[in-house]
Amino acid sequence: MQKTIIRPISELSKRMADVEAFVVEQDTPVHLTKNGSNHMVIMSSSHFEMMQAKIGMLENLLRSEAEIRQGKSIPAHLAFGEIDQYLKERLHVQSGLQISG
Repeated sequence: MQKTIIRPISELSKRMADVEAFVVEQDTPVHLTKNGSNHMVIMSSSHFEMMQAKIGMLENLLRSEAEIRQGKSIPAHLAFGEIDQYLKERLHVQSGLQISG
């Protein structure tokens, strides 16, 4: 887990270049406060994209777990069998080859 960096928002206006360099070089978000309360977070675009990707994966995981609980899943061996069959059919259509199996 990353160390939380907290700075007053007044520091941003006085030292924007330093804050920007730190955020980008360290790839660490900086939390800004205003009147002693949380106000905003500044982070690099690469850090933001990484967080968005993680959120997307977690959402997919939650959705998958819910589907499993609702009985909307199939055993892995059946799923892999369906995938194998689909790939064989695609390969057959694309190449015109006869595939046994």
